[in-house]
Amino acid sequence: MSSRGSRRHFLRTLAWSGALAALPRAASGREPPPTLRFEAGRDFARWQTELRARLLAILAVAPPVASPLEPAVDREADSGEFTLDRIGFLAEPGERVSGYLLRPRRGRGPFPVMICLQGHSPGMHLSIGRARNEAEQKLIAGGRDLALQSVAHGWAALVIEQRAFGVRAAPGVRCNDAALHALHRGRPLTGQRVLDVTRAIDFAATQPDLDLTRLGCIGNSTGGTVSFYAACVDPRISLAVVSCSFCTFEDSWLELPHCACGYLPGIMTVADMPDLAGLIAPRRLLIVAGRHDPLAHFAGVEKGYHRTREIFAAAGCPEHVRLVAGGGGHQFYPDLAWPVVADLMPARPAAP
Repeated sequence: MSSRGSRRHFLRTLAWSGALAALPRAASGREPPPTLRFEAGRDFARWQTELRARLLAILAVAPPVASPLEPAVDREADSGEFTLDRIGFLAEPGERVSGYLLRPRRGRGPFPVMICLQGHSPGMHLSIGRARNEAEQKLIAGGRDLALQSVAHGWAALVIEQRAFGVRAAPGVRCNDAALHALHRGRPLTGQRVLDVTRAIDFAATQPDLDLTRLGCIGNSTGGTVSFYAACVDPRISLAVVSCSFCTFEDSWLELPHCACGYLPGIMTVADMPDLAGLIAPRRLLIVAGRHDPLAHFAGVEKGYHRTREIFAAAGCPEHVRLVAGGGGHQFYPDLAWPVVADLMPARPAAP
C-alpha cells in the first residue's frame, strides 16, 4: 500500500473508530448510515438534543463547571480607529489563553463581538495584521486579518490563540503531533479548542460594553473547523462564519490530506458534517469556500450546503444558512463574506 493509501486508511479507521465502530457493515460492504443522520419528519428539537450530547461526548468537552476565569485586560494601543487590549483568561487548570480585544472607535457600545480564530499559521498576531516577515504578509493578504476586518465592519473583535499554535505551541511539537498526543489522552485537540471558545464567551461576558446577544465566531481552515464545532455545541454563538472548512467528510477529511487535529473518533458513525450543521439552526451559518481549495472538493461543499439548507428548512429558517465561493484556493474571501455577514446579522440593530 502506498504512503498516501496508508494515510487514507488510517484516517478512515479513525473516523469510524469509537464506541459505535463495532456496528456491522451493510451487506454491500459500505459503512452503515450515521445513526443520527437527520430525517424529515423527525422531532427537530429532540434530534438536536440527542446529537449535541453525542457530539459533546466525542469532543470530550466537559459540562460547564464553576471554575475561576481569572480575566486580565491591559491596554496596548489606540490607533484612532480602534483600541487594542491584550487579554488573558484561564480555560481550565494549567491552560491560560492569550489574546487581543479590539473595539471600534466609531459608534457606541454595547458592540457585537466576533471571536476570531486563526488556522495553521504562526499565530494570532495575523488576525490583527501584524506580519513578522514576507511569508506572513502573504498570509495576511489571503484575508487572515480577521480582527481588523471585524472592527472595520463595526464589530468588537476577540482574538484568541488556539492550542498548539503561536505562543501556545510547545517547543518542537507540531500541531499534528500535539493532536495525536491529545487523542492518546482521550481528549481530541478540536474539543480542547472548542472549550477555549466557550471560555472566551465567558470572558466576553465580563466586558460590559460587549453585546452577547450578537456574538459571532469566524475562522479560516482549522479556525473555521473550531468555529463550526463551537457553534454546534454552544447556543450563545449567534453566527458562525466557517471558511474553507465545511464539506461532506467523504469529499474532504477522508479523501484529502489534513492535519490530525481535525479528526474526531467515531464521528462518522453518528453524523456527517451537514447533519452536524443542523445543530446551529435556527441561528446563522455562513459557509465560505474556495472553488479550487486543495483540501475540499467543491462538489462536496455544494452537496453539503444543499443538505444543510434542507435541514435549516425543516427548522423553518432556510435563509439562515448561506454559501459564498471565491475563485481561488484555501483562503478567506472578505469581499464576498462581509456583505452576507451584514445581511445575516447587522452590526447594529435595525432602527425602530
